[in-house]
Amino acid sequence: MPKPATQPRQVLTFWFSLERPAKKHDPTVRAVLGGLYEQAATHQLDAWLKRPRERLALILLLDQVPRHLYRKDGRAYATDPKAQAATERFFARGDWRDFTPLERYYAALPFLHAEDLDKQKRVNPVIHQCAAAIPELSFMGRLADLYLETIERFGNFPHRAALRGSQTTDEEARFLEEEWYPRRRRMQRDGE
Repeated sequence: MPKPATQPRQVLTFWFSLERPAKKHDPTVRAVLGGLYEQAATHQLDAWLKRPRERLALILLLDQVPRHLYRKDGRAYATDPKAQAATERFFARGDWRDFTPLERYYAALPFLHAEDLDKQKRVNPVIHQCAAAIPELSFMGRLADLYLETIERFGNFPHRAALRGSQTTDEEARFLEEEWYPRRRRMQRDGE
């Protein structure tokens, strides 16, 4: 088992050294990045916001890591607003120009996870650009379109209703059964 990361460089090395960064073994993510996630969630790593690559490491901790630590639990989304604020700095400053397409993809991903129409509209072209540059992520452009359409239609992601403690409406339930899950499954298969 790899050692726990303590520095931004170690976060980036761990995340991007795997063949498929999105397909990580949850216990390994917990062992390597779990401690730093707790620090990031409690503002102890806010100094990482100053430099672009350190900000990317912080975004990975706030956006990706909790999805591995807390699958099917509302805590998976607890630090999304903080991750989105860090992503906003990239959109405002443009200081991700030297990033690879994969790095830019992960820097932008918090906006794709946002239940906010403006963020979805802003991130959609970025995800399309990254997907066009990375063959194994080609399906992500279609997924970004699905996310945008979903937020335009409902203002939120209906599949998160239970995690929010809210009821799914009949319309949302039909959408999930007839559109969301079937389209997601087809897109995932295309990307593999």
